[in-house]
Amino acid sequence: MRLPSPARVLACALVAVGALVILANRAFPDESRVLGIAFVLAGVAGIAVEGPRLRPVVEALAVLILVFAGGECAVRRENGIAARAYSDRLMHFVDDPLLRYEMQPGVNCGQEVTNPSGMMDVPRRLEKPPGTLRVACLGDSVGGDCDLFHTNVCATLEEILGAARGGRPVEALNFSVPGYNTMQEARSLEIKALPFSPDVVVVLYVVNDPAPDLAISHFLPGHFKFEHLLWSGADLAAWRIVGPPFDPFGAVFRPFYESPEAWDAVVVAGFDRIRAVAEARHLPVVVAVFPLFAGPPEFSALYAQVVREAERHGFIAVDLSQAAYRDEPLAALLKPSRDAIHPNARAHRLAAEAIAHALVEHHPAVLR
Repeated sequence: MRLPSPARVLACALVAVGALVILANRAFPDESRVLGIAFVLAGVAGIAVEGPRLRPVVEALAVLILVFAGGECAVRRENGIAARAYSDRLMHFVDDPLLRYEMQPGVNCGQEVTNPSGMMDVPRRLEKPPGTLRVACLGDSVGGDCDLFHTNVCATLEEILGAARGGRPVEALNFSVPGYNTMQEARSLEIKALPFSPDVVVVLYVVNDPAPDLAISHFLPGHFKFEHLLWSGADLAAWRIVGPPFDPFGAVFRPFYESPEAWDAVVVAGFDRIRAVAEARHLPVVVAVFPLFAGPPEFSALYAQVVREAERHGFIAVDLSQAAYRDEPLAALLKPSRDAIHPNARAHRLAAEAIAHALVEHHPAVLR
C-alpha cells in the first residue's frame, strides 16, 4: 500500500481545518468564513492536483494555520488575564443571571470615583427630594464613559432639563455600565433604578446592544480572536486613512439584527421588560439611538429598525444620527483617538439636547 505524500496529507488537513472554520460560522458568520472556504478550496486542489508548484502553496497555508493557532492561544490567554484584572479593578460579578455583573462602589473611574451605589455619578439619595424631576439613564460604555464622568449625555441632560424647568431641581441618575446589552439595562431598571423613584427613563442605545454574550470589558468578538484582531485592525486602519467607504464593524454587528438569539431575545425582550415597568409606573421612556461613527450610510437601516421597535413598544424614539448629528462634521464628534463608538463631550451634549427636546415635545408636563 502506497502511503500518501506529505503534501497530500497537508492538503487533507487543510480541508479538515477549513471545514471546522466553516462549521464555526454556522450561527453568526464573520470574516473567518472566508479563510475557511479558502482552506477547503486549497486543500481540495492539493488533493486533486498534486505537483511541485502546488506543494509550496499547501505548505505555506499549513504554516499560516500554525501561526494563527499560536496567535489565538496567546491572545485568549492574555485577554483572559486583562479581563480578570479589569473585573477586579472596576467590576464585580453578581448572582443575578440577567445582570451578571455591575460596577463597584468607590473605585476609580477616570479621574473620579464611582458613587456609593456603584454608579458613574455623584452621590445620590434614595429618597427623591420634593419637586425633583428624576431621570434614570440606562446604557453601556457610551453612557458609562469614564473619560466623560461629568460631561456625558446623562449629566448634560440634567443640566439642560434643569435650565428648561427654570432652575427647579432635576436629577439624571446614570445607571450605565460598560458592556451592558438591552436585557441587562432592563434588569438594571427593575432592581437598581426603580428604588430611586424615577419620573422618566432614558435608554442610551448603542449599535452593539443586541449582543447576547457581550459582558465584562475585554470581550473580543469573532470566532477566532487573533484573526479577528488582524482583520478588524486592517479595516479600521483603512477607515482612518480612506474614510467611510470602509466598514470595520459591519460583519460583527449586522448579524445581531437578523438573529432571534440577539434581536428577539435581547432587544425585543429587553424592551418588553422596560415597557412593563413603564406602564406600571406611568413613566415615559425615551430610546436614544447612538450611531456607529465609523459606520457607512447603510447602517441607517439598523437605526431605523431600533426606532420602529421602540415606537412599537410605545417609547419615544430618537435617531441621533438625524436628530443630533446630521449636520455635524465627523471630526467635531470624535475624541482625538477617533474612537468610532465612544464620541466626545460635544457629541454627548448634542445627544442630550435632542433627548430633552423629544421628551418635552411628547411630555411637556415634565417641565412643571
